[in-house]
Amino acid sequence: MKDQQARYDRIADGYARWWSPVHRRGTLGLLDEISAAVDAGATRILDVGCGTGALVAEIARRHPGVRVTGVDLSAAMLAIAARELRGLPAGAAGRTDLVQAPADGLPFPDGAFHVVVSAFVLQLVPSRHRALREMRRVLVPDGTLACVTWMQGGWLGADEAYDDALVAAGLEQRSGGGHDDPASPASAAARVRRAGFAGVRVREGAVVHRYTPEGYLAFVARFDDEDLFATLDATARSALEADLLARLRALPPGGLDLRLPIVYATGRRSARA
Repeated sequence: MKDQQARYDRIADGYARWWSPVHRRGTLGLLDEISAAVDAGATRILDVGCGTGALVAEIARRHPGVRVTGVDLSAAMLAIAARELRGLPAGAAGRTDLVQAPADGLPFPDGAFHVVVSAFVLQLVPSRHRALREMRRVLVPDGTLACVTWMQGGWLGADEAYDDALVAAGLEQRSGGGHDDPASPASAAARVRRAGFAGVRVREGAVVHRYTPEGYLAFVARFDDEDLFATLDATARSALEADLLARLRALPPGGLDLRLPIVYATGRRSARA
């Protein structure tokens, strides 16, 4: 947990610049999932793993009668979220709070919120089940959970070009990562039900983004694989960047298009679980 906190404190600025805009539309898709609950009278909303604050800000902006609390493990991410919230009209900003805490140890009493949302966070926590159980705990009976998470799969030709450039430079390819992402919408729904939620519904979607060669190079060099680039001397780094840029420019149409499958899951707190 401390390692995760330290990592996101360190990469917060890069995340805000290079990654948050990529999945922002997918994140804000949660607004559609909670609109019925807000229309029915929900006024206290919690965003678990609020990151740069985009969802907190948009909920407060769209729903004048709602108070929104954002929770994140990283103090640096919360600092960026605070800047985002300062851009809201005064009335909306005054209905937001930011709290530093882990997803599986929320510092709120039972039944503190009508709605809990979470975007692209469950793959980062030590235990999805514990985090979901905490989200359930802080919901009122029959309160609403809405989360969006990655699914297995997806492709970006630029990643293959980068791996080839690494091999050509005598460096190791990146690992495939260790996220326990659901293989299907059905498996995502099963995880939510297992945590004690009823009436679970799922909806498939995708995060779609078109890189430029220069944009993808900046993404890997300054954020996604910045630790590797930091280990290279100036000559080796320059050579790797030039080779990668040439490979990216030679990709066929669509080679720089990112498409990652995601799944939205909603449910309500079951009083029996």
